[in-house]
Amino acid sequence: MSDGYSAIYKYYDSFTGNVDYNRRADFIESYFKKYKVPEIILDLGCGTGTLMKILTDKGYDLIGVDISPDMLQVAMEKNPGQLLLCQDITTLDLYGTVQAVICMQDTLNHLRNLEEVERTLERVALFLEKGCLFIFDVNSEYKHKTVLADNVFVYETKNAFLVWQNSTDKDLNVKMKLDLFESDNGNSYRRESGYIEELFLSRGNLEQLLINSRFEILETYDGDSLSDISESTQRVLYITRKV
Repeated sequence: MSDGYSAIYKYYDSFTGNVDYNRRADFIESYFKKYKVPEIILDLGCGTGTLMKILTDKGYDLIGVDISPDMLQVAMEKNPGQLLLCQDITTLDLYGTVQAVICMQDTLNHLRNLEEVERTLERVALFLEKGCLFIFDVNSEYKHKTVLADNVFVYETKNAFLVWQNSTDKDLNVKMKLDLFESDNGNSYRRESGYIEELFLSRGNLEQLLINSRFEILETYDGDSLSDISESTQRVLYITRKV
């Protein structure tokens, strides 16, 4: 049994093909231009590096950090020449400061508890210059209660399909069991399994931790539609600034 991303990293981009990374990149860039154009951007939890690639193509310099060496291998192929670091974000350690940090696709929800979230925010604050932006998203309460919940999802690509089974506890934390079946181009499949856990972060707890770590909340949006938050918002996008 592996961690979930080691099981699915080769197919992650196919399974997340519904994410409009180009639109998100344009939205993020609009805030860079509004507040301060960064010299170097940190992509915290960069995954397979898709958002990095788009921002690189726009002319930005990025550092990518992720805990999964498998996901970073894919990111490296997309982003030759960019600095990629395999690190636990709770102990983030950079060579210098950056002028923007992005942290997308509910990376903070992958931490184990509020103490780890607090440590991560403190490390971000340490390496982010004063007055610069920290832009991130987290899953909403609605998503944990209704969408993730105890539900089962199935995704299929040309060479593989994924069965994703959720189990949610009383605190709305979700444990996801992933079973990937990869075709051998014959009459059989190779199975690989893993787990991913999603910590529920209430807005109250998260926003207090942001304040404690010297971040000012500028605006919040629905992270998928990039419009106002509604009762059915699944992902909350935060625009914050270090003060």
